Amino acid sequence: MNKALAKIFTVLFHPLLLPSIGIIILYNSGSVLEYLPFQAKKVILLVVSVSTLILPLTFVPFFIFQRIIKDVQMENKKERFIPFFVTAVLYFFGYYLLLRLGAPQTISKFILASATTVSVLFLLSFKWKVSAHMTGLGGMTGALIAISFRLGVNLEYYIIAAILISGIVAYSRLLLKAHKQLHIYLGWFAGLIVNLLVLFLF
Repeated sequence: MNKALAKIFTVLFHPLLLPSIGIIILYNSGSVLEYLPFQAKKVILLVVSVSTLILPLTFVPFFIFQRIIKDVQMENKKERFIPFFVTAVLYFFGYYLLLRLGAPQTISKFILASATTVSVLFLLSFKWKVSAHMTGLGGMTGALIAISFRLGVNLEYYIIAAILISGIVAYSRLLLKAHKQLHIYLGWFAGLIVNLLVLFLF
């Protein structure tokens, strides 16, 4: 794999895209969520996309203008504190909106797990430059495993795909020298464990 392809993989599976991708997977999981009214599906996906993707991205120009970050790569560990904190707040806001809308419990808990994962990433960032990509993908893997058990549906192919994509993105991040191996492993397992705990215990 060359660096250009590695960059493509890191963009395609950017952590901010994962909650929306997760919702689409749930809509096609063979569970009761697949039979939600189309209008309800649209509203839920809109809320998730706005709170976990669009709003966090709109803060990026502001962070750059205020010199909180130099660029979107956030190569300096200290640059990550405020963006990760703001992102966590926006994720919890999305969870709150889903509760107010009466969204299915599995969906709202999935976003709660995502918000908790970002919060853990924020805390870990005080000591390490943990990979946000791998934390997100580990979280997605953990969420799919937990939801598979909770709903009693077979998400085997999605879980395998998540693990394979995790490996590809991990290699891409190492190739681009964005992280050390410790940051890759720590991020993935942190995301996995947080999602398993939140979705099984709450």
